[in-house]
Amino acid sequence: MTRSSIKAWAVVHKWTSLVCTAFLLMLCLTGLPLIFHDEIDYLTEEQPVFGMSGVGSSGTARGLHSLDDMMARALANRPGEVPLYMAFDNDQPSMTITSGPRPDAPASQMTIQSFDRSTGKQIGLESEGTGGVMHFLLELHADMFLGLPGMLFLGAMGAAFVVALVSGVVLYAPFMRKLDFGTVRTSRSARTKWLDYHNLLGIVGLAWMLVVGLTGVINALAVPIEKLWKADQLAQMTREYAGRAPLDPSRYGSLDKAMAAAREALPDNNPSSLPFPAVRSAQATIMRCSFRVIPR
Repeated sequence: MTRSSIKAWAVVHKWTSLVCTAFLLMLCLTGLPLIFHDEIDYLTEEQPVFGMSGVGSSGTARGLHSLDDMMARALANRPGEVPLYMAFDNDQPSMTITSGPRPDAPASQMTIQSFDRSTGKQIGLESEGTGGVMHFLLELHADMFLGLPGMLFLGAMGAAFVVALVSGVVLYAPFMRKLDFGTVRTSRSARTKWLDYHNLLGIVGLAWMLVVGLTGVINALAVPIEKLWKADQLAQMTREYAGRAPLDPSRYGSLDKAMAAAREALPDNNPSSLPFPAVRSAQATIMRCSFRVIPR
């Protein structure tokens, strides 16, 4: 490369790195405990005692209460509310059922009930947004309490991080071409030594950092991508129901039959959640059950 092109890449690398550094530090500090949130919750919260062990979504064949029965119990505890989500723990018979005053209720109005499917008893109750320290860290990590604008801003910081990595690789070759890989000149000045450490850590962790940066940008765009899906594919799927009133929860079909149909369609997968899509527009006026599945 020419001297001018190296200077240009150096400017790009310098400023994209500086712009995103503080926010990357925040994401690292909040992301680390979130990785171990299950272990932290286990150590800091009282753990429920289950009536039996088993897979949370495997049905009544292993002594677990049916999904229809669990939903009835949850709604009986919250008169006037409608179901929003049902989630399963595939390692034990615990499950959560989220309800709200209406299908498109905001998170602040949602209530999460935890149940033991082996006994049918409620083992926990919390409102969305009151999850303690871990919930605080999650909100800070995801959008800095700013909602979609915060998510998009952090996505822009992730994009700047990716640009900093790419420009760093471009600069790595001319700066290190006369040195062996991994060389750290400890006998030189402190500035040279720290530059060598910077280059070594950057090139060794390049692949991991690129994955973190790119997937972070994609996660930040989740809401716009979902809105695009709703306006396109979901609108096509529900076009015949446009203009109709939402189906009353009392007329919902059997959750157990829906689960059986999902298992028949995807026999090698294990359902982990059952969301009830929110009714937000004329294109989505039917309340359908959809499944998120994970490999066994």
